[in-house]
Amino acid sequence: MKVRFSSQKEQNPTVDGGLKVMYAPGKRAAYRLRWYLILLIVASPFLWFLFKLASGLVLLEVPARTVQLLQDVRALESGVVTQLHVIPGQQISAGAQLVTLENPALLSQRQALDATTPTRSTGGAPLEQQQRALQQQVARAQSRVSELQRLVSLGAATRGELQQAEDTLNDRQAAVAALQRSTEPLAEQQIQSRRSVYELAAIEQRLQQLQVTAAVDGRVQTVEVSEGESVGPGTLLLQVSSSETTEIHVFLDPRHRDLAYPGQPLALQLPDKQWLDARVIDTAQQVSRLPPDIRSPFGGTDLGLLVKVQPVEPLPPQWQLDNLPLTARFPNQLERWWQQLSR
Repeated sequence: MKVRFSSQKEQNPTVDGGLKVMYAPGKRAAYRLRWYLILLIVASPFLWFLFKLASGLVLLEVPARTVQLLQDVRALESGVVTQLHVIPGQQISAGAQLVTLENPALLSQRQALDATTPTRSTGGAPLEQQQRALQQQVARAQSRVSELQRLVSLGAATRGELQQAEDTLNDRQAAVAALQRSTEPLAEQQIQSRRSVYELAAIEQRLQQLQVTAAVDGRVQTVEVSEGESVGPGTLLLQVSSSETTEIHVFLDPRHRDLAYPGQPLALQLPDKQWLDARVIDTAQQVSRLPPDIRSPFGGTDLGLLVKVQPVEPLPPQWQLDNLPLTARFPNQLERWWQQLSR
């Protein structure tokens, strides 16, 4: 269709229906503006195509999203849930109390061990001193007997003196043997006492495991049990997410695989239009389908290289969410060319 500005109103803009009007100049401009608007509407798809083509050369932007890896918190001992200290969505800090369990059997075992465990004997040190003293007396008696045997052979001592020294040695050795026999029940008691102490320490450790605490700072995502419920070892209690387990997945066009190498810099745009510097932390290992909520409304491929990136600075707390849509901007062709020259 050929557009022509040669109507009667164009040739005689001051006349409308045979009457002279004062607003003719503005009306003439309105007709011209109408044709320009029609032309813009008709050409808008072509203009949009040119814009996408030019922006692809200048800007390389691809969709991305956050993925929070959930940490399972499981029971280490069997018991009954007596109290839940958190609710879904609650922020927690490392060491915070999450769940309290109770095990009556363990409590009974601890009470029984407390009642049967003997108090620690305080006579160990005097007994050891007495044993050392007797051993020293035996050694001196043996030395005296050896000396008298030498003197008797030389005729400088009598056999009566030697016999008396041997009797003294026998008495000392008998005293050592008697002391050893008297300490055998005490040694058995000490062994039993140590065994009870070890068992009590093991019970105390198991009781401490009934107090379930948070290992890292984060947010409670789900609570899988309720108060009064019985659980066993390995039962899932709740799931926690933290900033340390938040990953950012970028869906890169396979044509730009050369950008999917560790250390590649890029920028991430948050929903509030804030930009964060980031780097690729792992080589792309798989092709993944884009989630429906971040696919382009104008079609295109639904597959992309799954690239894991990490921001230089941690994500702000308000954006540490799961499945948060982001925009990743990689260097354009000119910037990549300059990076290759500077290597």
